[in-house]
Amino acid sequence: MLPLKKILCPLDFSDHSIRALKSACEMAEKFAAELELIHVITPFPIVPTTPQPMTIDVAKYHDELQNSSLDTMKRTISENIPDSIIVHSIIITGDPAHEIIEHVKNNQIDLLVCSTHGHSSLKHLIFGSVAEKLVRHVSCPVLTIKIT
Repeated sequence: MLPLKKILCPLDFSDHSIRALKSACEMAEKFAAELELIHVITPFPIVPTTPQPMTIDVAKYHDELQNSSLDTMKRTISENIPDSIIVHSIIITGDPAHEIIEHVKNNQIDLLVCSTHGHSSLKHLIFGSVAEKLVRHVSCPVLTIKIT
């Protein structure tokens, strides 16, 4: 595992992911590693509805999400990451777990730092959490920051 050269921290911009980001920053400083941030926009679900036409402009909605995510990423970087850390960010659309796993595979990530928190809901039992999928499927070590 050591030395760490690239650390990946997925962000959904929640308080939980910002706490994980702070841990990732500590690791990046300690090992003089680059920090990569990834935010995955979940695509707008297209579901069959009644015969009435859909009144949502999906392309415009996606563009607004992309722009909002970019602004939030810039603000998150400026507010939370010291200038001493080399940081790269990516915003992508897709299934969060799948996109993060693919990013790890294709970018020589040495450590993944992500947040987790206790879910006991039916939704978690059916779908599982992103953090759980990452722990099970990425090829690098994973540091999970448990949020309760």
